[in-house]
Amino acid sequence: MDKAPSPITQWADKKSGAFNRAPSQFRNWISRKPDAEFPPEKGRYHLYVSYACPWAHRTLIVRKLKGLEDIIPYTAVHWEMLEKGWRFATPDDNVPGDNVTPDPIHGFAHLRDIYFKINPDYEGRFTVPTLYDVKQGKIVSNE
Repeated sequence: MDKAPSPITQWADKKSGAFNRAPSQFRNWISRKPDAEFPPEKGRYHLYVSYACPWAHRTLIVRKLKGLEDIIPYTAVHWEMLEKGWRFATPDDNVPGDNVTPDPIHGFAHLRDIYFKINPDYEGRFTVPTLYDVKQGKIVSNE
């Protein structure tokens, strides 16, 4: 699992420095429809976020506003994103913030390990927020 994505510097426009957000590769929804791949179920999903990411903040806000705190647990990755992307805090890290912990589902060191577990040939970006279906072992959405 040492496959690395393109360098982070390639995600910025060379002239303006603007961030070029690529389309998400996982854009599914939790739905009550009878044939839904991802039906609502307490404890079935796990949300991975970073306090350093504005896109992830919105999921924590919506989770709170909709009263989903007891339905969908979350883990915040370490704020430091290096060459292997977002990493999980270790027990030795003294990182502020709620739920900044090791990965409680798989015990992985990096968020990218979840993507590679689903698809060993994955070549996209490893982004937060990531909503993970614990029951099926699939990413529901990384948007």
